[in-house]
Formats: sequence, C-alpha cells, structure tokens
Amino acid sequence: MRRGTGRARGARLGRWAGFLLLLSSFATPGAEMRAASAGRALDAHAVVLNGAIVGSSFALADGIAVTNRHVLRGLAPGARVRLLGPGHGVAAGTVLALSPRMDLAVLAIPAGLLPVVPAAPAPVAAGEPVLAAGVDASDGPGGPRYEAPGEVVTAAAEIAAFGPGLIARLPGGRPGFSGAPLFDRRGRLVGMVTALRSGRGRIAAAGPMPVGAPEVEAYALRADAIRDEVARLLGTSPGAR
Repeated sequence: MRRGTGRARGARLGRWAGFLLLLSSFATPGAEMRAASAGRALDAHAVVLNGAIVGSSFALADGIAVTNRHVLRGLAPGARVRLLGPGHGVAAGTVLALSPRMDLAVLAIPAGLLPVVPAAPAPVAAGEPVLAAGVDASDGPGGPRYEAPGEVVTAAAEIAAFGPGLIARLPGGRPGFSGAPLFDRRGRLVGMVTALRSGRGRIAAAGPMPVGAPEVEAYALRADAIRDEVARLLGTSPGAR
C-alpha cells in the first residue's frame, strides 16, 4: 500500500473513524498466541495495569514514561497504577499528566525501571520497516510479551481524537498494544501504537485479532508529537530529545 495523498488519503483516514479498535482491553482468559523472540525492543516495554485494563508503556527519560490516555481511563493526575517491568517485576507508577490534545498520558516511574528509548533523527518514511513491542491483554497480567514487525504505509496522518500520527501495517498487533513503542530498523522510536483496525474494514471483537493477518493496520502517534506534548505538559523537556 502506498502513501495516501489528497482525496484518497482523506478517505482512508475517514474509514479509520468508523473502524477503530482501541488496543487496551479488559483482561480475559488466556488464548494461545505465539510469543516473538526476545530482543531489545521487549527490554524497553512495560505493562500498565489499570484495574482490569491492560496496556503498554515505555520511557522517554529516566523516571518518565508514556502510554495512551485511554489506558488510564477513570484516573486523574496523582493516581497510582501498577507496572510490570521487562523482568515482570512489579512497580508503582504515578499519573503525572493527561493530555487534552492527544491520546497521551505521562507517568512517573521508578528510576532505572526501563531503558530510555533513543530518538530517531527524522520522521520515518512510507515503506520503511517498523517493530512494535507489546502484550496481549487476553493473556492477562504477567503474560508473555510480543514483538510485532510491520511496515509504514502512511508516514503522516492525523485523527483529531488521537493526534498526529502514522499508519503502519502491523500483522502482530493485538489488544494490549495501546501505548506500545514503535521502533525503526535501528531501534529508534518513531511512534506509539494507539489504535488498530483491519485494512479490509473488519474489526476484531473483544478477543485478539488473528496473529499474522496481513491486513491489520495500526495508528501510531508520531514520536516528535509525543515529545513536544510531554514537554508542554511538564513545562520542561523530559530530556529525551
């Protein structure tokens, strides 16, 4: 799929409005899924547990992590959430800020819990490979983590409900990837997975989407927009530029 422009691109984004699946999900009994091979992408990932909601997060600076605002549904700044670090150790996070502009939230996390993700020097282009790291909410807390390789199909997109983003084909995407880091081929941050749909317009129900289905697409907030909004919310740079 080539990068959309003009009327065709507008039609594609319009379809997202009707066919969006938020990727955080209530934990349900586990389903059989294949775990991807462990790698550095998984080392940068933490699970966010907001009651029964399972999502993902990663660190922009030591002690500062981000996730999607919808993962923290029902919470306000100052609230506490549970985190599972790369080694599945349990830690506590504190909600620092919820963006009114984007589907973005900022967490204070214990120093050293996660490695700081490196920044890509330039926005990713259409056709470039990407890799997301996340969990499947249907596995429940403490389930395996997954790597989901994919490819950018639209490098610049914007849906008002989510914020500036990009669209990537992501066959391994599944509920629980909300807030997951999206890396380029060199392991640098290009975005945050936020929503999922089938490229053919079919949406999964509460359960996981078929692993490896080639038509699955993810909408991801762009890394530069995330960093700018975090700096605005905190009143200072988080040190991850």
